[in-house]
This record gives sequence, C-alpha cells and structure tokens, in this order.
Amino acid sequence: MAKEAVNTGKIKTPSGREFAFPDVKRKRNGTVSYFTQIKNYPVQSFATADIVPLILMKIDDLLKTMQSCVVNSVHDSIVIDVHPEEEKQVLYIITLVNSQMNGLIENHFGITFNVPLLLEAKIGDNWLDTKDVS
Repeated sequence: MAKEAVNTGKIKTPSGREFAFPDVKRKRNGTVSYFTQIKNYPVQSFATADIVPLILMKIDDLLKTMQSCVVNSVHDSIVIDVHPEEEKQVLYIITLVNSQMNGLIENHFGITFNVPLLLEAKIGDNWLDTKDVS
C-alpha cells in the first residue's frame, strides 16, 4: 500500500473507495511518510463505511416482517428497537448474520475475507443500562 501511495498519490480499499496522499514521499531511510494513515485508512474505512452498512442492510432485511427495527447506527454499532415479544427472534437474527458475515462480505465485494468478525448483542431500556446477551 505504501508503494501504491508513493507511485499514485492514493490508495484504494477493496470496495473501490480511494484516499488521496498527494504529499506522500519515500524518505532517505526507505520509510514512507504518512505510513500509519496509509495502513490504517483502508482498514478503518472498509470496516465502518463498507462492512457496517452491508450488515445493517442484511439485519434490516431480516427484520422487515417484525415490529422490531433498526433505528440508528453509530460508528460500528447498529441500534435496534426491539419489540418486547421479539427479543429471542432478534437475537437469533444476530446469531444468523454472525454465521453468514464473511460470506456476505465475500459475495458483495468479491474478495476472500478471512478476518474474524463478531456481532455482539447488548440489550437494555437505554444505552446506559445495556447488558451483554451474547
């Protein structure tokens, strides 16, 4: 990626998102300026701007026949308003999406994805009072 940034002035994520590094340079000692950003931007971007929305849409699709619904997303969190009678079904959907996640990413972006990811469920009347449930 550093070589790509030096040669082209930009880097590209697996989804095609590009980040410009117009001032990147290879230093005399062989290192590259902005190296931390060059290696972090694609990872952070792919996770929060590509994977989270993909998973959010999958969960939203699975909830469409229920009273529970996605109401918000914050960074890497998806907030679901869970109808009291649907708690078990919503937790099942989260478990199901967990089992399908790498395949969803591979199918959507056309890449082999071997990083372990896990949705964690917390439930509560508000964010302050949430408790782990999975």
